[in-house]
Amino acid sequence: MSKFVGVTIEKDTRGNATRVIFDVKYHKEFIEDYLDGLEAKERMKNAEYVSWDEVKTEMDKKHGIIRK
Repeated sequence: MSKFVGVTIEKDTRGNATRVIFDVKYHKEFIEDYLDGLEAKERMKNAEYVSWDEVKTEMDKKHGIIRK
């Protein structure tokens, strides 16, 4: 297995990976993106969806963008 700078893999007595540790000094952007993705996934579980037709109607009322 190749070594990555700032990544430590801890293994149990059987040699199975049990934990991966990322050094923020090297992987800050990756960690932020990953955590943002987890947050977005959690928020989508309870998200309220609006149909495209409702959005178009609202935009037309507010901005008059739909031409007939």
